[in-house]
Amino acid sequence: MNTQVAWMPRGEDAAPVSSYLSAEQALQAFRNGMRALAGAVTLVTTRLGDERFGLTATAVCSMSANPPRILACVNVQGRSYRAIAESRCMAINVLGTRHQGLAQRFASAEADPFGAGEWTRAATGAPLLADALVAFDCEVAEMFVTRTHAVVIGEIRHIACRDERDALLYMDGRFVSVAPLPAH
Repeated sequence: MNTQVAWMPRGEDAAPVSSYLSAEQALQAFRNGMRALAGAVTLVTTRLGDERFGLTATAVCSMSANPPRILACVNVQGRSYRAIAESRCMAINVLGTRHQGLAQRFASAEADPFGAGEWTRAATGAPLLADALVAFDCEVAEMFVTRTHAVVIGEIRHIACRDERDALLYMDGRFVSVAPLPAH
């Protein structure tokens, strides 16, 4: 087993503090470590006026049950971030394995990613994928902006949940699915 240990310093110009890893090696170690972290694939969507915006995201998780809140990390350079910040609403659509093409479509520079799938409009105005495993309709409660990403906290106003649980995951640079383990 090849184990690399690196301390990731803060700041743009900081060099890694390591006796044997260069800055590039430390960055590669970080990337390799993150590839082992499986994430549910979601589409984070919003509407601003008559225009819809969306992105594929795996950096999404529950925050609290009372009040019901969920968070998503969004790149501040993207159009979707600016639309979420201005509209103050978002939907988080959890994808099933049948949605792999849709996930790829929203992750690309596709002119109209909403051209595929059946979409409805949530109470907040955000686009909801009609056959998402789960769709969370949220008002933006808070945003914490860092140099590259914003942590967007959504207060959940409505949840549409299907019975199926064939979730689409992303791990090690590819889409994967969940297989239940045998009971012990």
